[in-house]
Amino acid sequence: MCDIFAISAGYKHTPKKYLPIFAEKGRENINGWGIGFFRDDQAFTEKSEEQVFSQEQVHESFQRLARVIDSRIIISHINCPKSGGRHTNHRHPFKLSFLDHSWLFAQVGVVKHIEEYRTTEKPRLTADVYTARILEFLRDRMVLLHNQNPYISLYMALHISIQKLVSDYPGEYAFFLANESVLFAFCNYRQLMILKESESMGDILLITSIKEGLSQSKWQQIMPDPQSLGELLVIAGPDVLYAGDV
Repeated sequence: MCDIFAISAGYKHTPKKYLPIFAEKGRENINGWGIGFFRDDQAFTEKSEEQVFSQEQVHESFQRLARVIDSRIIISHINCPKSGGRHTNHRHPFKLSFLDHSWLFAQVGVVKHIEEYRTTEKPRLTADVYTARILEFLRDRMVLLHNQNPYISLYMALHISIQKLVSDYPGEYAFFLANESVLFAFCNYRQLMILKESESMGDILLITSIKEGLSQSKWQQIMPDPQSLGELLVIAGPDVLYAGDV
């Protein structure tokens, strides 16, 4: 099973503590990894086809990135064979620029027929995996809604876009979508675990699909209401600004 992990902080954070723990927790996911972060408000990604954890240690490049990244928002994805894609450019997170922001996106879950979606917007993602089509769908809908109403908030544009996505392409969704200052988390089929952690520079917020969390601390479980389309969280810095049904 693939897994995702994100850190959101009110300051530039170096994830040397929790990113390697995420890799070790995901040791059974043996089909590559990716890390996304921001520098000067632009999204960057580092990806590998190699196992994130082998011979009882975390991949060397993964560990190095955990020591040198300096970003308010960090997203990581650990791949499994069932998620498709055999090349580095197929790994998550993906990045796209739209609505005056540079965005990162990582997703777990199975969605049927979304690979048939064809965007009319540019740029287009070259990766031939359904996660890329999900991001393009959300981008297209959010841009359309903004063109119809320039004053619509990013949250409301995403909220409406998710409703359309789940309606048109039912399936299992758990994803992170983030720009340089806000992290959106959505799930409709599996729990997310969330924790606010205090550090010397201030608080950070951790969120992951790893079912037991990443430490012995008291993680809060985020479970979607089966009567709703899913649960959407809006996170800025170490704070959850909104959490509710879609």
